[in-house]
Amino acid sequence: MKHVSILWFKSAALFFLFSQASAQEGVVIRTNLTDLLVGRHSMGVEVGWNAPLSIGCDVDVVSRHLFLSSNHPWYLGQMAQKSGVIVEPQVRWYSAGEALRGGYLSFSGFFGYAAYKLDHPETHPLGTPTWRATGGSVHFGRQFDIGRFVVDGYLGGTLASSSSLGIFSEDLPLFPPPSGLRLSGGLRFGFKSMDRP
Repeated sequence: MKHVSILWFKSAALFFLFSQASAQEGVVIRTNLTDLLVGRHSMGVEVGWNAPLSIGCDVDVVSRHLFLSSNHPWYLGQMAQKSGVIVEPQVRWYSAGEALRGGYLSFSGFFGYAAYKLDHPETHPLGTPTWRATGGSVHFGRQFDIGRFVVDGYLGGTLASSSSLGIFSEDLPLFPPPSGLRLSGGLRFGFKSMDRP
């Protein structure tokens, strides 16, 4: 768990430096509230680039205790701790011509990695399962200002390619998504680090 804390600290420092370097364009620091439902903790930044465009990046730390089912008759499923990270770069086009406010169309990619620490590894000699995923999303959304706070809802589709866990599979996984196309959406909450010009 120590490596996750270090990664979280490095991500926070990167976002702070990025926001300070780009503050004259307007910056939103945010978290994804939907991620809490699936055992992830998100931190992100969005910067007004050149109206009506913005660029952003979210980093999710994955930490969840779950059950891994097994399709092998000799090795039973068991509980495991899933730990990893997902990076999601993003570009948004705001339809009203003003970045960081109103309706938008977003294009994003994601790159994920996680390892599973089995509760009883001695019963599974085939090695520790890992997960890797890449993909992209297209979302329609709307970002609302409430004073210095921002609420951002979005809905669209995600195309994902996810590696196999071998004989294991997560029980009722909400994330990672299965390989292929799926409906996706969520709710973000954040604040403006400064008033935009």
